[in-house]
Amino acid sequence: MTMSSSRHAASDGLPERLVTAVGGFLAVALGPMAALAPRGLPVWAILVTLVAAAGLARSHSLGRLVRAALPIGLAGAFLLLALLSTLWSPSPRALATVAELGYIALGALFGGAWLSQLPGAEARRLVRLLLAGLIIGILVFGGEVLANFPIYRWWNGVSAEDAAAILYSNVPKRSSALLCLLVWPAALAVARLGRRAAALLVPVGYALLCLPLTSRSATLGIGIGLAFYLLARWSGALARRVLGVLVAVAFVAVLPLVLMLDRVLDLTRASWLFTSAQHRVEIWGMAATRALETPLLGQGIDASRALPPHGEVSRFSPITDSLLPLHPHNAFLQVWLELGAVGAALALALTLLLLNGVKRLDEADQPFALALFATGLAMISTAYGVWQAWWMASFLAAGLTLRLATRVPTDGR
Repeated sequence: MTMSSSRHAASDGLPERLVTAVGGFLAVALGPMAALAPRGLPVWAILVTLVAAAGLARSHSLGRLVRAALPIGLAGAFLLLALLSTLWSPSPRALATVAELGYIALGALFGGAWLSQLPGAEARRLVRLLLAGLIIGILVFGGEVLANFPIYRWWNGVSAEDAAAILYSNVPKRSSALLCLLVWPAALAVARLGRRAAALLVPVGYALLCLPLTSRSATLGIGIGLAFYLLARWSGALARRVLGVLVAVAFVAVLPLVLMLDRVLDLTRASWLFTSAQHRVEIWGMAATRALETPLLGQGIDASRALPPHGEVSRFSPITDSLLPLHPHNAFLQVWLELGAVGAALALALTLLLLNGVKRLDEADQPFALALFATGLAMISTAYGVWQAWWMASFLAAGLTLRLATRVPTDGR
């Protein structure tokens, strides 16, 4: 991202040029970073926040922040609850997690406000840099997977004999998930640049190139995203309503649903499920049981990584000093477990507010935004801890780049 040259620029152009250079670098670096170092994305997010804040200040547009009074209020209430819950959370990282939530929230606030006033010419320039970086990132990631991760092995000193294990680790899975989010803003950018007929080739081409060899959650995410893209092309209103219902059901009914999967349907023993899915159902059942012990305010932020076991036994891996393997692999369940019904209500309100905001986009842009929403919804239901800094920064990056793409004028000006 970068700040536009404008009539508000200082007469000394050096700071302006510096911010512009940093912003252009951040735009083009996002793709390679997604391919090679997704856990470095929090640094990217912080730098974008600083650039956006500088852009708003220099153009005297900080007043735009107050237009987001409702989301600021909801996010502030959620952060306050998370901060208070550190008093009873068993996690030694509870305060650090709240801090990470805070700077991601600031990134959304400043970045969104700044991009909403970005001139079309500057948005077009940044989008072209973004697309160039994402193309490089997808090609590098595909090359890494097909060639047994030569860059990763060189950087981390991994021998060729150990390369086979990398494919089944979180190394490619993180990149798969992040790129699954970013292909939708990229597709919208292609469409806004006048290649609407070719836009869908971006997510489809990425799925065909990379996903068969990597993450099941990412494969699910891109598949769900494509389905909702097609539905939204037919009826954007229907796609929004379906997603709204799914989000509401997920937040309101996640506890009884996962307990039914675990205890009634006994999917932990279902032979037709692969082993990792069976284990996931077991994890969900354990997390839901603990969530019911503290239904109002939860076990405390980040408690998932530090819940002491109470004699539980796993069919899949030994339970040592923590009940769960860092997190429940389901965002809705994690919110209930750590922040209870109050946290779930606030998170539901924020999510529905975000979904409702899609209506303000141009009608032709809405399918891409809804596909991104659906892709994210699928992946947060099955993978990663929702408070992992790189994962939160991934959603921030996807949201900001989508907003950037919407600023590209379609009339060529």
